[in-house]
Amino acid sequence: MSGPLRHVKKEIRILGLDACNPSLTVGAVVRGGLYLDGVMTFSRDAEEEADLIANKIAKSRYFPELRTIMVHDPKSLLDPKIMQQGTRLPVVNIALDSRIKAGGYRFYGKDRQQLWIKTTLESPSLEKILSLTKSRGRLPEPLRIAHLLAKLNIPRRLSRDKE
Repeated sequence: MSGPLRHVKKEIRILGLDACNPSLTVGAVVRGGLYLDGVMTFSRDAEEEADLIANKIAKSRYFPELRTIMVHDPKSLLDPKIMQQGTRLPVVNIALDSRIKAGGYRFYGKDRQQLWIKTTLESPSLEKILSLTKSRGRLPEPLRIAHLLAKLNIPRRLSRDKE
């Protein structure tokens, strides 16, 4: 997908990537905010991590149905421009901390549901995606699931980079 999202369907497939685990980047493929379709893990060995992850995403069995990628990356290890070039999918970086606003992030939400978002996605599409993926926590559902899995500290030897 090289152009903007024209139609955001109720069960849009979104990959949530969480880079909070020191040894793995964990991804959760979610349909809308309702169904978990799959889990992907990517080990952290190379300096060009974003490029390698983008290539693995593009080769995954989930890629043909993916429409966007959400990233929660507090340490800015994954370059969204490289991810977007490698997958040709829009990337939405989401942060919970207001200190990130200097990096081109914009404010979204109210009170407890505050998010800082950085994306090239148009506002109407972004609003629709965020409304479809709302969850009980602050993070949208694809990122909430990926974050929960990343916090499990899965040993590197048990993870599979293929899917």
